Amino acid sequence: MLDVFLTVILPTFLVAALGATIQRWKVLSVSALGPVAMYLLSPALVLNGLLTTEIPAAISLRVVVSAFLAMMIMLGLAALLSGLAQQPRSLQSGFTLATGFPNAGNMGIPISFLAFGDDGLAVAIIIFVVQGSLSWPVGIYVAARGRAHGWAPLKASLKIPTLYAVPVALTIRATEWDMPLTFSQPIEMLADATIPVMLIILGFQLSQGIDWARWRSLASSGFARLIASAGVAYLVTAMVGLDGVAQQTVIIVAAMPTAVFTTILATEFDTEPKFVTSAVVMSTLVSIGTLTVLITLLRNLLG
Repeated sequence: MLDVFLTVILPTFLVAALGATIQRWKVLSVSALGPVAMYLLSPALVLNGLLTTEIPAAISLRVVVSAFLAMMIMLGLAALLSGLAQQPRSLQSGFTLATGFPNAGNMGIPISFLAFGDDGLAVAIIIFVVQGSLSWPVGIYVAARGRAHGWAPLKASLKIPTLYAVPVALTIRATEWDMPLTFSQPIEMLADATIPVMLIILGFQLSQGIDWARWRSLASSGFARLIASAGVAYLVTAMVGLDGVAQQTVIIVAAMPTAVFTTILATEFDTEPKFVTSAVVMSTLVSIGTLTVLITLLRNLLG
C-alpha cells in the first residue's frame, strides 16, 4: 500500500500542490485558466486521444459502455439523493455536479498510467474521451438549470466545443485522412498541456479550503463520489464482461474525486460555486486514502 501511495498518488498531488503554492503566493484566479481548459485544451485532448489511441475494438466498446453507464448511474444517484434531501434548486445542481462527475482527466489519466502502465493509460484515455465528450455538455445543462429554465440550459450545453471533437475525430479516422503536421502538431501540443493545466487548476481550488456550512451535503456527496462509485463501476464492468487492467482502470477512474471542471461550471453559471469547490477540495484530499486502498485491493483481488 505504501508503494501505491509513493509511486501513484503522491506524484499527482505534488503537481497540484505546486498550483496551490503559487496561488497562495501570487493570489491567482481560476477565471483565466478555466475558459482555456474548457474551450481549448479539453477539446484538443479528446480529439488527440481519439486519433492516437489503439485498443482492440471489443475491449474499447466495453470500456465505452462501462464508463457511460457508470457516469449516468452516478448522475441518477446524485439527483435522487438531492431530491430526497429537498435541497434548493441551485444546490441540487451543485450537488449533482459534485457527485456525478469524477476527475477522469487530470487525476484519472496520470494515476491510471502510474498504477497500470501504458495499458491503463490507453483505457483511461478512452474513458476520458467518453466522459469528456459528455461531461461538458451534460454538466453545463445541470449547472445552467440551477438558475435557468426552459431551453436555456440545453442551448448553453450545445456551445461547448468538446461535444464536436468526437464526431470530427471519428470522421477523420473513418476517412483515414492523414492530417498534415501543420494541424496535428498544434493539437498534440494543446493535448499535452491539458493535464498539467488541469492539475494546476486543481491546486488553485485546493488552496481555497473547505466551507463546512453544508457539511451534511458535502459528506453525502463525498461518500457517493469516492465509495459508492467504485461499487457501481464494479457491477457495471462485471455486467458487460470487462476484466483485467481494463476493468481495474474503469473502477479506479469512476472512484476519482469530484472533477475540477465542475467548479468552472458552478462559477460560470452561479450554481453554488462555494459548495462545489468545497466538494472538490474535500473529495480530493480524502481520495489520497481511498484511492490508495482501492488500487491496492484491485491489484490483489483482480490483478
